[in-house]
Amino acid sequence: MKKVLITGATGLLGRALVRIFNENGFDVIGTGFSRAQSPIVKLDLTQHITVTQFLDETKPDIIIHAAAERKPDVCENNHAHTKALNLSVTEHLSREAARLNAQFFFISTDYVFDGKTPPYSESDTLNPLNFYGETKAQGEQIVLNTCKTHTVIRVPVLYGQVETLSESAITVIAHQVKQQSNNAHDNWAIRYPTHVDDIALTLVDLCQVTNTNIGGIFHVSDNQAYTKYQIACIAAKQLEIDETTLSPINEPSQVASRPHNCALQDSRLKQLKICHSRPFEQAFIACVQPLLTH
Repeated sequence: MKKVLITGATGLLGRALVRIFNENGFDVIGTGFSRAQSPIVKLDLTQHITVTQFLDETKPDIIIHAAAERKPDVCENNHAHTKALNLSVTEHLSREAARLNAQFFFISTDYVFDGKTPPYSESDTLNPLNFYGETKAQGEQIVLNTCKTHTVIRVPVLYGQVETLSESAITVIAHQVKQQSNNAHDNWAIRYPTHVDDIALTLVDLCQVTNTNIGGIFHVSDNQAYTKYQIACIAAKQLEIDETTLSPINEPSQVASRPHNCALQDSRLKQLKICHSRPFEQAFIACVQPLLTH
């Protein structure tokens, strides 16, 4: 039984990773910080000495680094915090994984691209438009330069079984529609919402690949395109709210610059015949419906 350590295990993606790796027979250790409750281990990843001691005690075969500051506007307003979590922690974990000869996966983002020439392959030139994307692009280089078998996993905007609707940039739209607190929604940026369970299932498959294809960069993304306004219309229909009360914002309107369209090609996964996907509209409704009824 392989032992897998998952950082950010209290987050949306982290919870899915813990559950699905457990279901697939791995010995799972999850770490978190502000929301950590047993069996999740409370671990401050910025305390490098403590982290090294923890790794020496647990001796993981696989490390999946999912913890990050992921909100672009927060990153833009707090560079020091973002660099500590997205860069310093990544560098330390990457080096420790190499020292322990552990397989290392770094969760990155489609925001490493500028969104001007989609779709993007794994080898396309990076050009992030905001500080979040910059730190993720730098984190990728750190990981890839540390060890040739380390792996970067680029993902788009994520959704799944949320604890609160505000937990995902996708499900928060349903909350806004329900509260009618925000009737104007972005209709400019094209996103490819991907279910966290599909990311987790893909990583399980990659952990079971035993040939030389592991290492380097993988794109893991669904291919169904939506704007936030289009998702708001789906939520409105579910809530039986008149869609005409919603209005599209057809130009960029947020603090941190966003790319227009960062469609990711998953060509390396296709070569390995790894594919996990689900129809977005039904999956989105299944995620938000239990919380919309409260």
